[in-house]
Amino acid sequence: MTPNGQPRWAERSLLHKGGTTATWGSLGLWGDDTADYAAACADLARAVARAAGLAAGERVLSVACGAGDELQLWRQEFGAAEVLGVEHDPALVEAAQKLAGVPVRLGSGTELSALGLPAGHFDRVLCVDAAYHLRPRSAFLQQAATLLRPGGRLAYTDLTLRRGASLFNRIMFTPGTLMSGVALNQWPTPAQQLQQLQAAGFADVQVQALDEAVLGGFARFVWEQGSELGSQQLSRAWKRPAYTAGFIKPCRWLGMGYALFSATRP
Repeated sequence: MTPNGQPRWAERSLLHKGGTTATWGSLGLWGDDTADYAAACADLARAVARAAGLAAGERVLSVACGAGDELQLWRQEFGAAEVLGVEHDPALVEAAQKLAGVPVRLGSGTELSALGLPAGHFDRVLCVDAAYHLRPRSAFLQQAATLLRPGGRLAYTDLTLRRGASLFNRIMFTPGTLMSGVALNQWPTPAQQLQQLQAAGFADVQVQALDEAVLGGFARFVWEQGSELGSQQLSRAWKRPAYTAGFIKPCRWLGMGYALFSATRP
């Protein structure tokens, strides 16, 4: 990606082409009646908010908020009273502030303490389809717990690794993880995620498997969208979505999964 973020914008433009105009960027949550890419992304964000129990009047911290579509969603559909976004990409920070009209801070989900945010201030901490880029994951979980009020809830989606995946399987994941920027040693099993959440002080941990609804759905969409794009699917901007979709099926066979995690700070 270039410093001004153009390949990312071009990539998102192709994913949205022919559908609802938006700037969402995630794997999405796909059902039989999902209308288009923007609808799938919005549905994944809704699922995260519902898992956290987001309600009207609450204060929300959205980690890795992208271009701000989810920030709008928290306010318009869930009635959040205060929304703060954190995003590591300066181009997306600027876009999110313009789109959502709420504060967005430039920073990392593993370095939230560096932003000077008030401890115990937020009712909900949400992270949609980005936790697998946050490493070490434990740093994100510990800092999220610090920022939540007692009784506040964390919810995020993440890639998972099936328990008992062999060394051979892990090695076979390498091309896909290098392409996506996901460190394999930060790709935990659901049981390891549970341990990390408990170590960070969370309780009432809930896990919802979304393998087919997210991974399978995204792969099918990219295949169909590529056919619609015609010669545009040969562009550099389409390579990452195409490679990601191509790796999903073999990686799922080798043990990759996707899950929605939620937990409460006691």
